[in-house]
Amino acid sequence: MRVVVTGMGIISPIGTGTDQFWNAAVNGTSGISNIQCFDASGQHSRIAGQILGFDPTSFLSAKQIDQTDRFTQLALCAANLAMEDAGSLEGYEPRRLAVSLGSGMGGFSTFESSATRKLQKKSIPPFTVPRIMANSAAAWIATMYGLKGVNLTCSTACSSGANAIGMGLDLLRTGKADAVIAGGAEACVLPLTMSGFEALHALSTGFNNDPARASRPFAKGRDGFVMGEGAGILILENEEAAQRRGAKIYARLVGYGCACDASHIVAPDMEGQVAAMRAAVEDAGMTPDQVDYINAHATSTPLGDVVETKAIKQLFGERAQEIAISATKSMIGHSIGASAAIGSIATIMTLYTSTIHPTINLDEADSECDLNYTPNQAIQRKLQTGICNAFGFGGNNVSIIFTTL
Repeated sequence: MRVVVTGMGIISPIGTGTDQFWNAAVNGTSGISNIQCFDASGQHSRIAGQILGFDPTSFLSAKQIDQTDRFTQLALCAANLAMEDAGSLEGYEPRRLAVSLGSGMGGFSTFESSATRKLQKKSIPPFTVPRIMANSAAAWIATMYGLKGVNLTCSTACSSGANAIGMGLDLLRTGKADAVIAGGAEACVLPLTMSGFEALHALSTGFNNDPARASRPFAKGRDGFVMGEGAGILILENEEAAQRRGAKIYARLVGYGCACDASHIVAPDMEGQVAAMRAAVEDAGMTPDQVDYINAHATSTPLGDVVETKAIKQLFGERAQEIAISATKSMIGHSIGASAAIGSIATIMTLYTSTIHPTINLDEADSECDLNYTPNQAIQRKLQTGICNAFGFGGNNVSIIFTTL
């Protein structure tokens, strides 16, 4: 079976909707700014990739807003855009329409605000638990569109969105669904969440006065990732069914590889990353020689970018120098469970438009990062096959592969 992407929806710090996001990405626009959603003066890292001006009232009622966390609202926004892009799915039986969503933290905004109210001896809102639970976004998407098939939520830290898309591929291959709404959503620009990552020394703290230059994957002097938020949704279908209904087809989803390195709860591991990429290539029925683009996980941490570079070299050998690589997080920061869903859209658009978006802020590369990361300027290149990498805490390494038609 051939699985294709027929719709995409995204809300990110550099744009809402695929066209706006992609134009900004190709132009190397930074979406990193000083934190505005809370008083960050007491934080070590006071910058983030925020979605400014987000207005859920444009597509949700006051009651629905009261019952949903911000991450669910972002997911619903992206799902609306993806469903509109894909066209009508009314020809499918509702019980054959599935949802597979990823989120690393779930409704953490509600968790933080409700915990604060409890400590202040104030009442807790009645929808606190339904707002916090990680599967609330998937459940709301199903409810809004009457999707009565399999409804899954994956929470594997930074690889959540990639696993959710991979699980969507598996649902279609095994005949458990005819179409899948798959992706990820996260809203972690929050005091407690950021303090927790600060305690791990994971966040950038040296660019508070120059936010746009803070997220700098593979660059010399990078000092950690920048927290981001957002959501990305793909509509996945059987290619023949999509053609029958006259759907626009962006790309094929052909491979999914997942490997736990079982090494360390937070530190990246080269062997696990190689295993995930190799598994995805094998799942696609390909060889490494056929890969010509990588959307890197590339969070801008000192260790992580070096390990990923070494993993790419290990798997692809001498060809690693020829493969075009770019880091979407250089512009939007790290949106945890949503990052690979957004990265997948970037990968698909790279193949669809024959344009590779740049890795910004890469004026001087780390001496241990010596591959072609598409520094600062987009390039035009005809491409056939792209990998999107997602490597998360817990040793959860995931790679997914898209190809042109």
